[in-house]
Order: sequence, then C-alpha cells, then structure tokens
Amino acid sequence: MKCAFFLALCLSVATAFVPASRAMPRTRGVVSMSHFSNIKTQLKDEKNLRTALTDLGHKVLETTTVRGYDGKDLEADVAIHQENGVDFGFKFNGQTYELVADLQFWDQSSPVELFLEKLNKQYAINTIMETTQREGFEVQKQKVLADGTVELVATRWA
Repeated sequence: MKCAFFLALCLSVATAFVPASRAMPRTRGVVSMSHFSNIKTQLKDEKNLRTALTDLGHKVLETTTVRGYDGKDLEADVAIHQENGVDFGFKFNGQTYELVADLQFWDQSSPVELFLEKLNKQYAINTIMETTQREGFEVQKQKVLADGTVELVATRWA
C-alpha cells in the first residue's frame, strides 16, 4: 500500500528556525567581543548547517579560524571566507550555533537579517528532508511556489 503525504514549508512555519525579530535590532541577541559579534540562532545540527550553507552557494572552509578586522581571529566550528578578508562563521555554544562575525565588515549580497532568514529556511528544508528519509520516506518532488512556500512530496511503501 502506498502512503503519500505533502509537506508545505513557508517562512511562517519555519519560525522555530528564524531569529526572534525580523528587524533584529543589533543590540538584541548580539553579544559583542572586541570587533566580533555573536548572533543567537536556533540552528542545532552542524551537518545540516554545513549543507544549508553549501546549498546557498557558500564554500565552507576546512579551517575553523574566523579572521576578523586588524588581525583578530576567533575559533569557530564552521567558517566562511569573504572576499574582503574578514570571515564569518558559526560557533557552538553548547545548545545552538551562533553566527560570529565582525558585522562592520559583513560582505554578503544581502544584509545579515536576510542572510539568516535564507539560511534558516534552507536549514529547515534540509532537516525535514533528512527526517523524512530517516523515517523511510522517499522525496519524490520539491517545488518552490510563487509565495516562497516549499512543497515537498514524499512517499513510503507500507
């Protein structure tokens, strides 16, 4: 017997993975360390974090040293190089991975807040896909609708 189910994922559904505030004021959830800032997230799985970053076109570095302004550096669990020579990364705080970056030298095509929204969405999709596959489902189709909703169709033979 064939069982099918549909998963619809939109930004509002993935709120568990999104920062507390869409506007995310720089003082809320940010801890400053010299020039580095830590931004809290709900990202808990390093493998899914690395996969989501790769899916979004970032090359995850083998080294875990994040280079900052004026020669400062910081150890992180995941590091991404920026063209301006000032990197950013993610450091595990015992519960979740925090974004660590010198925000003054953020050199991505979108602001930090939008970057985190995109990352959180891809992380959620990857987590759902991994869970469905672990539970014996096979993802048949993944479709992005006009409103940004991601529809996954997975099946499993009972």
